[in-house]
Amino acid sequence: MTTMETKTKKKKSTKPPKTMWSTRHYGILLFICVVMKVVCNAHYKKSKAFQQQKNKGPMLVLCNHMSALDFCFFSSAFFFKRVSFVVAENMKYSTPLFAKMITGYRCILKKQYYSDFSCIKNIKRYLDAGISVCLCPEGKVAAEGKTGVIPSSIAKLVKWLGYPVATIVTTGAGLTRPKWAHTLRRGRVDSRCDMLFDVEELKSATNDEIMDKIKDALYVNEHVYQLENGTRFHGLRYAEGLERLLYRCPKCGAEFSITAKGDTLTCEKCKNTVRYSKKGGLHPASDSVCPERIDLWYDLEREQIALEVAEDDFCLEYPAHLFIENESKDGYKFVTSGNLMLDKTEIAFDSTMDYRPKNVETEYKIGDMELVFDDNCDKEPVEDEFKHISMPVKNYVTIANIPGTSVDIYDDKHTYRMIFARELVATKYALAIEEMARQRGDQQ
Repeated sequence: MTTMETKTKKKKSTKPPKTMWSTRHYGILLFICVVMKVVCNAHYKKSKAFQQQKNKGPMLVLCNHMSALDFCFFSSAFFFKRVSFVVAENMKYSTPLFAKMITGYRCILKKQYYSDFSCIKNIKRYLDAGISVCLCPEGKVAAEGKTGVIPSSIAKLVKWLGYPVATIVTTGAGLTRPKWAHTLRRGRVDSRCDMLFDVEELKSATNDEIMDKIKDALYVNEHVYQLENGTRFHGLRYAEGLERLLYRCPKCGAEFSITAKGDTLTCEKCKNTVRYSKKGGLHPASDSVCPERIDLWYDLEREQIALEVAEDDFCLEYPAHLFIENESKDGYKFVTSGNLMLDKTEIAFDSTMDYRPKNVETEYKIGDMELVFDDNCDKEPVEDEFKHISMPVKNYVTIANIPGTSVDIYDDKHTYRMIFARELVATKYALAIEEMARQRGDQQ
């Protein structure tokens, strides 16, 4: 006798694996977005094409990057639809809270300005699982309030992925929480959500055509936007921190001589005095000089570094403290002190210490510019791998940095954070690397 068995075919699940999605952390993110929309006076507008694709299926979303708060504005357009984010690996080590959120949300980690093929594979894996992915092609927050360098490799990536491409362009985020500032400001934030390519358009477009369209779509100048719209932003210690970005006096040319207090910048060498207004303009005192906007002052620094880089013997070298990732404590740990050198061929760190104090990571804040070591404390040897670190300059079109304070570089072993020990020189290092890339033809 033959027994006939009816087997019920299981319906294919559209739910992504637990390693890629956390409903709990998605709920936390939505709550944060609602709060920040109120706090930051944030608004967004979605085109009909964007809304249709959001309902239809996953897409790669390219976003400009003006603020560390941008994820609040990226996410708001995706309420109740699955979305993930490509996040710089070093953000995991910023604070334990960030680390828990990034890990819990299952974000896609990326080493900044490093060929991270695992990140590319993960983006494809998430899209294939039905999860849209938000990516900031600049790779870092634009400190001067203007869309930064976008590597040409992004065109190859979107073409290879073969998914619809959208954009979310935000204005006001870089004025609400500037990268250089110590405080949050309140004004207005607007985000525009639209489609850039459908799948068929991607197939027929060349890499150059894709690149041009991406750059045009993502370009923003926050300071022009503010002055043209007359938008006021209010906050305390309004200009404090700008000296980390605007390090060169526009009157006497002295570097790292700018100090900031309240809403005023002053050169300690020539006493050139500039006020930063709530409407975004720069206003010189009666006998002082300055450009009318932050980005124009920054452009003057870029022009000066271009002259320096053109010299055959160009070289920067300043004292720095070296930290590496501390996975167990979601932060960084001190390794050694030395000098960070940048010339036309390499960026290299050389240690000036053979022994370091033990447990420095629990005794000092990561942003501390005045590390003081007790000569009588317990010490341990500095590992050989940290006595000399070198990366070819040709690998970079820009470099991750905290204005004035630090720069980050990577290899396949570590995230290296170089915190400068004296002058606020990180911005100059970043400008020099960008200018060398431009002169090589790697940056348009």
